[in-house]
Amino acid sequence: MNTYSLRVSVLATLASITLSSAAPALKPTAPERLAAIVKEMKSPDREVRLKAVGKLVHFAGGQELALPVLANLREAMRDSEGDIRAVACTAMGNFHEKAKAVVPDFIKLLRDPDKEVRQCSARALGRVGADAKSALPDMAKATKDEDAVVRVVAHAAMIRIGAPVKEHLPAILKGLDDASPLVRYKSAHCLEPLGEIAAPGVKQLGKLLTDPDDKVRHYSARALVNLGETARPALPALKAAREKEQLKDNRGLMDAAIRKLTP
Repeated sequence: MNTYSLRVSVLATLASITLSSAAPALKPTAPERLAAIVKEMKSPDREVRLKAVGKLVHFAGGQELALPVLANLREAMRDSEGDIRAVACTAMGNFHEKAKAVVPDFIKLLRDPDKEVRQCSARALGRVGADAKSALPDMAKATKDEDAVVRVVAHAAMIRIGAPVKEHLPAILKGLDDASPLVRYKSAHCLEPLGEIAAPGVKQLGKLLTDPDDKVRHYSARALVNLGETARPALPALKAAREKEQLKDNRGLMDAAIRKLTP
């Protein structure tokens, strides 16, 4: 090879290396990501398992893409660690009616010794919706749970499944006035997906926009955003609370609600 040809060859090789290093790495496909998650879910390290299950709560690209690992997620609902069982319930509930085969598992977890698991399983049953009607007798027992949050969540879930509103809404509205900030914001969260059914609680949600607890204000504002037109009576309260709110995230939610409700 003459000198000229050698120089050309070297330059071509360097260009190839440069282009290769500059090219962005290909993102893993959904099946590849799921395979990695499933492997992590089997780890002996609880933190690794917890993080892995957490990735399925809102799977990047959409829950539909995570359907192939429902069996693995169902197994995670039986994990020895309560926080993992709770997160697995939340992730499974986000598949809505596609999780109907798991209703018996949710029912069993309504009696779990961990209150977070009981709360998450009740909420998940509500997200399954009408296909979870077989759980109503057990959920009625959950409305008498020793934990106030479990009780409120169970009432809201029963409404979503199809139980009479008048029998369950009052308990959620009462929760908005509870002495515990945790119960207040969980009650606000429970109203969020109920649409027009939540109308009797809108004014109280407006009052909670100035609650001393950050999370209560956050979830009240978030509920008003997602209730749409049903939340219109709270518009004056939203505008007044927005002027006083110090937290950026809460102001953002209030701004979103105001934009949505302003004619």
